[in-house]
Amino acid sequence: MKKDKLISKRHLKSVRITVWIYFFIFIISILVLMWFTFSVSLESNYKRMKISNIFDVANYILTDWSAEEFTDGSLDKLAYDNDMCILIQDAYGNVVYSCDMLAGNCLIHGRVGLNKYRALAMENPSGIYYSEEKNPRFNTELMLFAMVLGDKSDPGGYIFLNTSLEPLNSTIGIINRQIIIVSAMLLILGLGISYFLARLIETPIVRIIKSAKKFGEGDYSAKFDGHGYTETEILADTLNYAAEEISKVDSLRRDLIANISHDLRTPLTMVKAYAEMIRDLSGDNPEKRREHIGIIIEESDRLAALVNDILDLSKLESGTTELNYSSFSITKKIHEIMGRYTLLSEQNGYKFFVTTKSDFVIEADIIKMEQVLYNLINNAINYTGENKTVYITQLIKDDDTARIEITDTGKGIEPELLPLIFDRYYRAEKSRREVIGTGLGLSIVKQILKQHNFKFGVRSELEIGSTFWFEVKGKVVGEYKEGDDEE
Repeated sequence: MKKDKLISKRHLKSVRITVWIYFFIFIISILVLMWFTFSVSLESNYKRMKISNIFDVANYILTDWSAEEFTDGSLDKLAYDNDMCILIQDAYGNVVYSCDMLAGNCLIHGRVGLNKYRALAMENPSGIYYSEEKNPRFNTELMLFAMVLGDKSDPGGYIFLNTSLEPLNSTIGIINRQIIIVSAMLLILGLGISYFLARLIETPIVRIIKSAKKFGEGDYSAKFDGHGYTETEILADTLNYAAEEISKVDSLRRDLIANISHDLRTPLTMVKAYAEMIRDLSGDNPEKRREHIGIIIEESDRLAALVNDILDLSKLESGTTELNYSSFSITKKIHEIMGRYTLLSEQNGYKFFVTTKSDFVIEADIIKMEQVLYNLINNAINYTGENKTVYITQLIKDDDTARIEITDTGKGIEPELLPLIFDRYYRAEKSRREVIGTGLGLSIVKQILKQHNFKFGVRSELEIGSTFWFEVKGKVVGEYKEGDDEE
C-alpha cells in the first residue's frame, strides 16, 4: 500500500503531467485575458479612446488652423475621418465653420442648448467641458465636447465637437460567443500539443531512467542514450563517463581486495607457520629459534608496512593529510637518500648512478617528498634489468623548475598500460627478484605530487626500461659541491 502511494506521488510529479498542467494553466490564462479584454474592459477602453480622439481633434484645430483656413476642406476630411460633428463659433456666436456628420443624431447643430455648453466650458478653469450625453430623440449615447478659444475673460470663439458612442452590447455578445468557440478549440489544441510535447520531452528521460536502473543493479555495461535534446545528451554523456569511471573503480576495488588479501595472507601464514615451528621443533634450539623469530619479525614488519601504506593512501585520497611546507635542497635530499642504499649496492650488486649539476632549493613537505623519492627508487629497483642498474637524474628546465628522473633498465611497460601504472595497487609484470614494498607506492607518489601541484609522469620503451619523473618549483642556489656523478 505504501509502495503504491509512493508510485502515485511520483506519477503526479512526472514530466508528462507537469507539462499538461503548465500548458493548461497557460491556455486558461490566455482565455481569461481575452475575456477580460473583450468583455469587461472593452467598453471603458472604447470611451477612453473616444475622449482621447476628441482632444486630439481639438488640439489639431487649435494648433494648425486659423479662421481664414476653415473653408479649405481640410476640416471636412478631419470630421469625416473621425465620424465627428465639428462646429466653430466666434465670440458672438456666429458660425465660422460647420460640418455635420451625424445629421439628426447631432447635439450641436441647430440646437439651442449650445449656450449651456458654452457656460459650462467658461465655468471650468481649463475652459473645456466634455460629457456623455443622451439624444432624447433616438435615445442614443453621444460624447459632447466644448472649448473656449483664447482667454476666458475675452474669448475669441468656441469649438464644439460631437461624436457617437456606438452601442457595444451586441458586439460584446458576439465576441463572447466567439471567445467560447475559440476557448474550446484552444483547450483541445493545447491538450494535444501538451501531450505531444510531454512525450517528446519524456522519451529520452525514460531511456536514461531504464539504463540507470540497470546500472543500479550492477550492470556496468549499461549505456545511457539521451539523443533528442542537448541537455539530455549532455546528461547521458556525463552518466556514461561516470559509469566508466565507477566500473574502473569497482574493478580496482576487486583487484585491491584480492591483492591485499593475498599480501596479508602470505605474511600471516608465515608468522603462524614459524610460530608453530618454534613451539613444536626449534623451541629448545637457540640458533633455529633465533632464525625463526627473525623471520616472524621480518614478516610482521612487512605486514605493518602494508597496513601503513594503505592508511597513508586513504588519508591522501580523502584530503585529510595536511602538508608541512619548509625550504630544503631537493638535490641534497637525493644524495642523502641514495647514501642509505649503499648496503644494498654492496650486498646485492645494485649500481646507482646519480647525476645532479646544480643545488636546487624547493618549498615542500620534506617528509612527503622523501616518501616520493623512496617509492620511485624502490620501484626502479624492483623492475630494473639483470644488470641491476638504476639512474637518478636532476635536470634544470629553467630558472624555477627542476625535473627529477628515476630510470630502470628493465623490460619496460606496454603503451596501453602506461595510463594505469599510477592506479592504486596496479602492478605490471612482477620481476623475478623479491619485490621491495607493498604495491601501493606509485599511488602514494601520485597523491603526494598532486597535493603539491607538481607535474609527474612516466615514459617507457619495451626491453629498454622505464623512466618515472616529476617536476618541482624552486630556485638554483649554486653548483652541487659533492660531485657530478656518484655510484
